Amino acid sequence: MKKRIGISIFPEQSSFEEDQKYLDKAWSLGYEVVFTSILHFVGSENEKEKAKKVLRVVKYAKELGFYTIVDVEYKSMDLIGISINDASKCNEYGIDCLRLDSPSLPAEIAFVTHNKAKVDIQLNMSNNDSLIDNVMDFKPIANRLSGCHNFYPLEFTGLPFDYFMECNKRYLKYRLNTSAFIGSHHGVMTSAVGQKELPTIEEIRYLPVSQQAKVLFYTDEIDTVLFGNAYATDEELKELASVDRDEVTFDLKCVEGVTDIEKQVLLFDHYRRGDITEYFIRATQSRVKFKNDDFPARKSKSFYNRGDVVIINNSDKKYKAEIHIILEDNFADKIGKYNYLGTISESEKRLIDFVVPWKQFRFNLV
Repeated sequence: MKKRIGISIFPEQSSFEEDQKYLDKAWSLGYEVVFTSILHFVGSENEKEKAKKVLRVVKYAKELGFYTIVDVEYKSMDLIGISINDASKCNEYGIDCLRLDSPSLPAEIAFVTHNKAKVDIQLNMSNNDSLIDNVMDFKPIANRLSGCHNFYPLEFTGLPFDYFMECNKRYLKYRLNTSAFIGSHHGVMTSAVGQKELPTIEEIRYLPVSQQAKVLFYTDEIDTVLFGNAYATDEELKELASVDRDEVTFDLKCVEGVTDIEKQVLLFDHYRRGDITEYFIRATQSRVKFKNDDFPARKSKSFYNRGDVVIINNSDKKYKAEIHIILEDNFADKIGKYNYLGTISESEKRLIDFVVPWKQFRFNLV
């Protein structure tokens, strides 16, 4: 499935006109999915008016062409006149998908995927429980079923990365579509008023939005990445829209002295050899492409650490122009064959783990 990007909106906290502008901007940049919620204000003052505001904006988003998701549970479904047994009003509202936040019986969930309105159903992926297995026992229409992780407004409550990956497995084995969240560093509208940064994974909370999205997309386990809070700035919207969603891409700042030809090698399309070594990621096709070019030795380091990017210089005629990403700390260059090019930033070192055998990767020089 094509990987998509999306936004969240909270119309009860804004005006229709402001939401309209935000949706128009996002649509123009290639965003395709809109997430919103009703459940977080059920039982509050003016809940019916708030629900009307949400549904008006959802309708507009649908008219633009967005795929629309509304987070609900039983009480919020009652508020807008739908139920687990009758989702027909969703077509009138412009709702493509209901995200069922609170637990329902597996048989009910499977049954509702057969609804005549053809509304999709989304489940919470973040609990790592057997709900999805039990739902699948009751033969749902699988292409109307998907998973979406939670977002976590409160600092230190986001999922650990390894646990996140465990949660994904339960949905991936059924080939279901998956979604997860990143956080704007500016949007103050959320389901938890007063919080910012609404990521799924804790370790990405304070990263630039592009780097948050890379961690999610490059697992190759998340199909849709959405901002969890609103409004993301124009710059943040553009930043996420510009992320390569498929090829692992490192932002690399070259050290002083890197030559033009070395920069050309960095910009080559690389892949990790299949017969791997544990000491570095080895990309060898550049030595074929640039075999006739000159790579004089420069004063570099004697020891390298994880994330350092190097090129083999003229000291080794056979292997010159190979690019290596060092994987071990205190890795010694005993004969001075390396020219040091730069170091992958701490905030992108997680991405190194995604460069598995035969995986293509790129550098974006910043």
